[in-house]
Amino acid sequence: MSAVPAQDVGLPALRRMFEGVVPAALCTVCEDGAPHICFVSQVEYLDDRHVALSYQFLNRSRRNVLATRRAALSVCDPYTAASVTLQLEYLRSETSGPLFERMRAKLAGIASHSGMEKVFRLQGADVYRVLDLTRVPGRRELEAPAPRCDLAQALRAVCDDIAACGDAGELLDRTLAGLQAHLRIDHAMVLMLDQRTQRLVTVASRGYATSGLGSEIPLGHGVAGIAAREGVPIRIGHLTMSQAYARAARHRTEALGLGAVAEAEIPLPGIADPRSQMAVPLRLLGRVQGVLLVESRFDQHFSYDDEDALTVLAGQLALALNLVQKQEVDDAPAPPAPSRPAGEAVLVRHHAGEDAVFLDNAYLIKGVAGAIFRKLVADHLADGRLDFSNRELRLDPSLKLPDVADNLEVRLLLLQRRLDERQAPVRLEKTGRGRFRLRLERPLRLETVRG
Repeated sequence: MSAVPAQDVGLPALRRMFEGVVPAALCTVCEDGAPHICFVSQVEYLDDRHVALSYQFLNRSRRNVLATRRAALSVCDPYTAASVTLQLEYLRSETSGPLFERMRAKLAGIASHSGMEKVFRLQGADVYRVLDLTRVPGRRELEAPAPRCDLAQALRAVCDDIAACGDAGELLDRTLAGLQAHLRIDHAMVLMLDQRTQRLVTVASRGYATSGLGSEIPLGHGVAGIAAREGVPIRIGHLTMSQAYARAARHRTEALGLGAVAEAEIPLPGIADPRSQMAVPLRLLGRVQGVLLVESRFDQHFSYDDEDALTVLAGQLALALNLVQKQEVDDAPAPPAPSRPAGEAVLVRHHAGEDAVFLDNAYLIKGVAGAIFRKLVADHLADGRLDFSNRELRLDPSLKLPDVADNLEVRLLLLQRRLDERQAPVRLEKTGRGRFRLRLERPLRLETVRG
């Protein structure tokens, strides 16, 4: 078949060929005409005339490209087996900026699964103009699988659900339920970034045997941590190294960069054998607020189109979470407080270093949520208070909330759900907009451990 001009076909139709399920082959020639072929780690779609290739090693190929400024790239559709050759013209190499950071983050996300972080380091993003496309003749092509869902319609349905929510709990629950009902994504979690500790904290999950609420990932670890650090989506669609994924299945928390202490506190939720993962940052006003992490037991479950759709959804979720933080205190009076309980006191032990809280020697929560719980208990023991408001917590300097996007509503939700999950003798319940109450089954006793 003769060459087909790129502008007539358009690269968007080839995007799934760039996934790396079938490695892309790069062919270059020396100045004397000797060919050289190697495989490329990443092919990044830029627009309908340009692609970028990862520059890591490729020493001979790179010398050839710099000398001739020409290359041919062979890519294959993993579903239909169609093969296309792209004739490329080298334009430039980028070693900084959005394109480089996006490709570096994706490569780091892949490397985090294979233990090759020190080897898989991007040196540059080489930008090429696509001169023409040629479909390789003589191949028997298969029928492409039907789309999992109508993404545009599904995205609209989830966004409609988000728009109807009035508080953080409902917002997170309906978002994850919408992913399952409309986008056919059964395993998902939302992690919010704690700026003070530089860790992602799980605040909601769906589709797992355990919720993992309060589990943490350090910034820069695993696909979620790297997506948050770099502010770009990361999508892994197939096993890069089966041994690495088996290791992740046996020690999932350890593989995502968590230490033994964190694993002993709250294990990270997750399916045992993830074959596809995608982490999309929740960004607002140029800041990363958290990450939406989705998983599947099937290879290539998430496509470029899924990445586009979930990026839009993550932006909507970040904006909605920010808006629910700004709710004013309801002027309606709170219902009367219950009578004070009797019986043996619950020991609330607070470790000041990490603001970690234990109830009767069992771990509950740490970080800002732990500091909030300590304050509530201390105020109750000082003057018998049971009723509090978001506003007073936001203005309390001892909590050291950030000036921008403090996520107080989400932190309170996390604390409330951890107490409920533990069936603790002390609970947190909403009594109105911006108001909540400690509900006690037994008296409290506070003990603070310094250092």
